[in-house]
Amino acid sequence: MKILIATLFLPKLHATHAGSRIAAETIRQLSRSHDIYLATRVEESELDDMDEIARFCRDVYPFPYRKIAERSPLTLLRIIASYLRFSYSLNRIIDGRGFDLAQIEWVETGILLFRKKIPMILIAHDVISKPAERSLHMASGARRIPARLKYLAIKAVELSIMNKFDVVLPLSEFDKTYLSKMRSGMHVMTLPIPAGLDITDKEYEKEKNTILFLASFRHRKINVDAALYFYREVFPLLRAQINDAIFIAAGHGPSDEMTSLAAKDPHFIVPGFVENLDECYKKASVFVAPIQIGGGIIVKILDALAAGTPTVTTTFGNEGIGASPGKDLLIADDREGFAAAIVRLLKDRDFASRIAENGRNFVRLHYTVEASVSKLETLYRDLSPRTR
Repeated sequence: MKILIATLFLPKLHATHAGSRIAAETIRQLSRSHDIYLATRVEESELDDMDEIARFCRDVYPFPYRKIAERSPLTLLRIIASYLRFSYSLNRIIDGRGFDLAQIEWVETGILLFRKKIPMILIAHDVISKPAERSLHMASGARRIPARLKYLAIKAVELSIMNKFDVVLPLSEFDKTYLSKMRSGMHVMTLPIPAGLDITDKEYEKEKNTILFLASFRHRKINVDAALYFYREVFPLLRAQINDAIFIAAGHGPSDEMTSLAAKDPHFIVPGFVENLDECYKKASVFVAPIQIGGGIIVKILDALAAGTPTVTTTFGNEGIGASPGKDLLIADDREGFAAAIVRLLKDRDFASRIAENGRNFVRLHYTVEASVSKLETLYRDLSPRTR
């Protein structure tokens, strides 16, 4: 089949951006059986990186944009404008090129895309109205009015986008249920998300009493907030029981506040970008994901489980994953419970080993590249008139 894949972020096999990495792996697998054409936004500084993914594509249609170093209201408008221009440009790319199917990655990509005659699939990496709804529930007083208006506007935009597609593919059963409730009759199917792509069979010795949080922090305030919440609210309770505990908040683009705090506290380490993710996960005693709002599946949690690192997260962190609390990972939604869960894992090595092994098996059973690509190819056959 001749398939167009359109994505907001350049697919890269070794990207720190989880969605970019997943899109690249999907393209690589699909290229074995199909002619793949890629349309992508690409930061000007990444233009030289396009050769890697271009090897798996018949053609690439790049949409360059300037790198934005710092976020501000003005730069946010520039980002939104680039999304809109890219989305609109897809109409010209799709029309007249004889594609059998168009696969659009990320909800925002479809905002100015028109309905086409060919089958159209939307991969909903995130449900964009879900965080807005949660922010509304958390707001109080006069703040509820703008929070409600924001939620209703985002929900309306999201529904208008999804109505253009034959099938919408969220990455979890939770998101599938959420979207189905937004509008009855929408064709929604869950797409298994590939996880553990950086995990190898190599073993590393655990570093005693190390707690890891790994995420991309650049332009991801939710991850910065999670790291700071853990450091300020949970870590002091933990160190009251395990004095030599170390908290590592690793990942690209840590905030100035994070690096400033780390400079003053030897028990808080902010190393920035990590080259060897396999080693990083496996050396940690415990992986934590203190997600307070959520909005999609947390790929780093799946990667930690795949690495065999016992994991503690919140209900929001696990909602898109569907692991069994107390068996595959531990769940805690307040600081006392979070600290207690980590202490138990650090002190009870047998319990930690059972949780780690169960988590690894859970990922092997439910989240593989092969399962994701197999579901996509079945859907292609069902949608394409040429294969009926």
